[in-house]
Parts: sequence; structure tokens; C-alpha cells
Amino acid sequence: MTILRRAIGFLLLVPFVFGLIIGCGKPSQEKEIKIQFNVSGNAQTQQKAAEQQRIIAEQQRKLEELRQALAQVRKSGGRTSKRQVKQIEQQIAAVKEQIQAVPEKKPASKPTKAAVPKISSDQATGWAMFRKNAKNRPASGIPISPPLDLQWKYRTGGVVDSSPTLVGGVVYIGSGDGKVYAINAKDGRQIWEKTTGAPVTSSPTVVKGKVYIGSQDTYLYCLSAQTGKMLWRTLTGGAINFSSPAVVGGIALVGSMDGVLYAYNAGNGSEVWKKNLGGPIAASPKVKKGIVYIGTLGGIFYSLDLAGGSVNWKFKANRQIFSSAAIGDDKVFFGSDDKSIYALNIDDGELVWKCATNGWVSSSPCISGKYLFVGSKDKHLYALNNSTGGIRWKAKLKGTVLSSPVEFNGVVYVGAGSDLYALRANDGKEKWKYTAGGAVNSSPMISDAILAVGSFDKSVYGFTYIP
Repeated sequence: MTILRRAIGFLLLVPFVFGLIIGCGKPSQEKEIKIQFNVSGNAQTQQKAAEQQRIIAEQQRKLEELRQALAQVRKSGGRTSKRQVKQIEQQIAAVKEQIQAVPEKKPASKPTKAAVPKISSDQATGWAMFRKNAKNRPASGIPISPPLDLQWKYRTGGVVDSSPTLVGGVVYIGSGDGKVYAINAKDGRQIWEKTTGAPVTSSPTVVKGKVYIGSQDTYLYCLSAQTGKMLWRTLTGGAINFSSPAVVGGIALVGSMDGVLYAYNAGNGSEVWKKNLGGPIAASPKVKKGIVYIGTLGGIFYSLDLAGGSVNWKFKANRQIFSSAAIGDDKVFFGSDDKSIYALNIDDGELVWKCATNGWVSSSPCISGKYLFVGSKDKHLYALNNSTGGIRWKAKLKGTVLSSPVEFNGVVYVGAGSDLYALRANDGKEKWKYTAGGAVNSSPMISDAILAVGSFDKSVYGFTYIP
């Protein structure tokens, strides 16, 4: 997405904020420069790009200041504060337009395309969708441990707030330039790109050789994973902002800003059913045993039947729900902008426990054994006992945590402020971080010994394990 989540959130009723990461350390920098020039062109083009980035960084700083001011004014309440909120929102919109007005850097020459890895028709391994595997611990393959080494960096034409997926040796991701990219996971070279009609903040889902992804142009797209060719697209009634498709049992589910949860035939895009949930949807649907779980910006969390969309139960939080659910054996977990993390009984939606933080919880939880990891706008990553909601530890980080954490091999990875962190899962101690010049809101993905993540600096990064 080309703007900060929170800035746009107050204008469109959706919390939007963005993130970035860049590298440090001589070996990583050398690799980064090599790949960056392969993708971006000559030194003159690089100098122009640096100036554009400086302008964008300055506007980003202004947006962050306005966002903080907006939060303070909203907290105060009253008629006067409502007028001030409107004024600040107008200022945020103006700064956003200034960021969008900065011309995109055009590559001097097209990048050398990588060989296309072979994708079988039934390929659905790796990291196939946002926050997805059987136990909501979205990591697979060879165990990795920090420190990590920057293997490659691929530059897109817009900010990257989408989160990557990796299937069959290919990283798939959306960008604020309105494109979907397929990148070779080994060397970071482009395989293909596909243009949509608006920024892409939805994260892709890859199932049986097809890529499903939403765009702010209101369409859900189905693309060939091999070539990027559009197989079909279907129109929803509103922008698809951050809601990432779930493809289960031949049905593709996605939420829209028109407040409707859509279910389409995954093969041809025909509508199977749709359900109006009464509030804009930015969360991603999660499915377990034929039941769909999803929250709305109206603050309602739903359990629905996958077959027809009928509501099993619903739960009212105190504010909007941006966080996507994590599903355990007997509980479902999510965060809310009421500064709380919730655990509900998976069968009837009754509240099991509620843990308070000091900031919005837009991060999506990660389940790991007995514990739940989730970030908050209060700049902390929380480790909770998922049975009781008790805080095992909380780690103070340098920035807002809107990225969704992933735990793998005893380490939790998450973006916060200008850093990508690796924290020890049992006590939150920092083991490694990769520093950048802006917020990291794209959620890290780990599969096949690769950690990939998007950045507000318009780039996608690929890290690998250093034995």
C-alpha cells in the first residue's frame, strides 16, 4: 500500500501503517548492492532514486508525527477533539498525496529474468497463504537460526506492505505500485509481474499452481503461478485492503471494504455465496474443519459455516478488529484496537480470557505450543500463556509492532519500527536484528531456509541462514 495504515485508517475506517527494513554489515551490503543494481539500473538512476527516497522519508516522518498527534487527540475526547481529529485527518491526506506525487524511479534496463522453477499442478507446500499452516505457525522446511545473512533484495515500484508467500522456490508478493510479483527465492531475480488497477496490500495465496490475491481496485485475481497470466478476476463491492484470500475445499474466501465476506469457486471465480458482516473487512479469513473465523472493522468477530456462510456465533469487541485470527485446538485468538488480545471458545464464542496492552493490537497472533506471540502499538511483543492469557514476557522494541510474528526453531521474528527482530522464544531476549530507515509492517515468512519480508522502501528482502 502506498500510505501508512493508520493515516488511511481514519479516512477509510481502516487502520493502515507501513514498515521497512534495510541491511547492515559488510557482507550483506555487498550482496544488496549487487542485486540492487541488477534490478534498478546504473549509478545515475540510483542517485535519482536516493533523492526520491529522501523526500519520501521526510514525508513519512511528518505522517508519523501527525499519526501520533491524532492518537493523543482521539484519546482526549470531547467536541473540540473531534474538530481537531478532522483537521489532522485532512493534513494526513495532504501529506499522503505529496508522497504519491513523488515520481517512481524507472529502471534503466529490464532486469535479467530468472529461470522459472517448475511448479506442479498440486503444489501447495511451503508457505502457501498468509499465516497459514496446520497449527498457525507459518514456517516450514529447514530450521534456521540467527544471525541471518541478506541473500538478495528486489526493488518494486511502490511500498511493500503485503506479506510474502513462498511455494515451489518462488516468492510471491504484492506492492503499492499495483503489481503482483513472482521472485526467484534463491537469487532474488524477477520471474514475472502482473499489473492490477490499484495498490496491492493483500497477501497472495498459492494453491495448485494458482495465485489468488486481492487488490484495492476491488477485484480478486487468480493468476497462473508459472507465468502470471490472469486466469480470472471477480469484482467485489469495495477495495480489498489487507484481507488475504483463504483457499479451502475449492472455495476462495476474501473480505472486502464493503463489509461483505465473499466465497468464490476457486476454479472459475463464480460466486458461491456472500455474507454481509456489517462492517468493513481488513482481516483475513481463517478456516478450520469447515468453519470460517474473521473479524470486522465494526468490532464484531464471526464464526461462519464454510459451506453456505451461515453464522454460528459472533462476539463483540470494544473497537475495530484488524488482526487476523489464530486458531488453536479449543480456542480462537485475535487482537483489537481496543488494546486487547482475546481468546474465545471455538465452539460457542464465549470469552475465555482477555489480555490488556497499552496500544492497538493489529498484529495477528502466532501460536507456538503453550504460548501465543502477538505485537502491539505500545512497541511491545507479548508472549502469553494461551490457556490463561497470563503474560510470560513482553519485549520492549524500538517501534510500533504491526507486523505479525512467526516463531521457528525457538526464535520469534517480527518487524517493529525500523527493525526486523529475532527474539528468543522462551524469554524475549534479542538475538539479532536488521536495521532500516522506516517501519516494518510486512510480516516475515520463513520457508525452505529463506526468510522473506517486504519493506516501505519499496523492496522485498530475502535472508538466509548462516551455518
